[in-house]
Amino acid sequence: MSQPTDQILAVIIAVIAVLLFLAILFLVTVMHHKNRRKQMTREKRWIQEQYEKQLLESRLEIQQQTFHFISQEIHDNVGQVLSLAKIGLNLLHQQLPGKEEMVLSIRDNVGKAMKELREIAKSLNHDHAQHFNWIENIREEINRINKTGFIYAELELSGLEDCALKDQQKLISFRIVQEGLQNILKHAGATHLQVSIDNRKERTVMMIKDNGKGFEVEPALNGHSGLGLKNILNRVALMGGEAWIHSTVGEGSCLEIHIHHN
Repeated sequence: MSQPTDQILAVIIAVIAVLLFLAILFLVTVMHHKNRRKQMTREKRWIQEQYEKQLLESRLEIQQQTFHFISQEIHDNVGQVLSLAKIGLNLLHQQLPGKEEMVLSIRDNVGKAMKELREIAKSLNHDHAQHFNWIENIREEINRINKTGFIYAELELSGLEDCALKDQQKLISFRIVQEGLQNILKHAGATHLQVSIDNRKERTVMMIKDNGKGFEVEPALNGHSGLGLKNILNRVALMGGEAWIHSTVGEGSCLEIHIHHN
């Protein structure tokens, strides 16, 4: 009796061992499949991020070329026309007795327009932007806004004087501030705005705040009106930075950007 019992027991143990092996094999296969799917998802996400990065870089390059073209047009064409107009006003000033004050006023306004256009052309010029002091250019933007008299703008600087941002990051950061200021001027209805820049060894923090009417962030980002904000977020992502948009209806808004130094 013991021999058949031993045989049956051996068969049962063998069957259990085979089932355990199959179960372990099944679990290993499932885990491998899951890991493979996770890896494929990560690879797909990486490919998508690289594609979006290259697409954004292409857009920025096209934008810079467009800015450079506009800068040249302002310098070569509009600037020349205004120069001729100023010369004409000088001649008119000599030929119209009694109208000197009016002609001088017009001439001064033309001169101011020429100066403003030269500053705009410089800020748009790619070659100039690669070698400029980005903080000084932001200060010029702030001064230009204050000259309008419609809104009070201020620039607050803190931290290190020597910023660790790379040249391309400085250029993109300057464009981000430009975009942020334009959004405030167009949509915020604010009477006061502030740009603060804090340069640290490990990162640069920029904040653009206003006391305007504010808005609901999610609907704005998902709608057509949020293209400017999404453009800013994409530019920050291109630099490997992080950005947050804080806003409450009736209480203004704040754009906060952290750029880490590699």
